[in-house]
Amino acid sequence: MRIELIHPMLIHFPIALLLTGVGLKAVAYFGRKSSHYSTLLFTARLILAIGVCFAWLAVLAGELAATAVEKTLCKPGILEDHSTLAYTASILFTAGLILDCSRSWIKRSRLRKLLIWASSLLLALAAVLLIGTAFFGGKLVYEQGAAVENGCSQPS
Repeated sequence: MRIELIHPMLIHFPIALLLTGVGLKAVAYFGRKSSHYSTLLFTARLILAIGVCFAWLAVLAGELAATAVEKTLCKPGILEDHSTLAYTASILFTAGLILDCSRSWIKRSRLRKLLIWASSLLLALAAVLLIGTAFFGGKLVYEQGAAVENGCSQPS
C-alpha cells in the first residue's frame, strides 16, 4: 500500500467532527438557559475531543504523505501552506478544547466568562483555518495531482 494514501482516508473524520463539534458548541452556548444545555455541551466536547485526536492522526499521516509527494509538485508552496494551516488549526482546536473543559473547574465568574470567550474564539478561528486547510488540500489533489496515479490504460 502506498503510504501517502493513508492521509486522505483520515482527513474527512476531523473535518466532519471538528466542524460539527464547533457547531454544537455554538448551539449549546446560545441555548445555555435550556434544560438540554449540559447534554449539548458534553456532546460538543466529546465530538471535539474525538475530532482533535483524528486531527493529530491526520497531521501525522500528512507528514508521511508530504515526503512521498513533495517531489512531484509544481508549486510546493501550496503544500507548505496546507501543512502550516493544518498544524495551526490542530493546535488551536486542542487549546480551545482544553480551555473549554477547564472552565468547569473554575469557580470565579469573571475567569469562567473569560475562558468561555477565549475557548469560543480559538475554536471559531480553528474552524476557519480548518476550512482553509481543506481548500489547500483540494488544490494539491485537483490542481497538482498530489498522490494521484493514472491507473487507466489506453486501448490499443
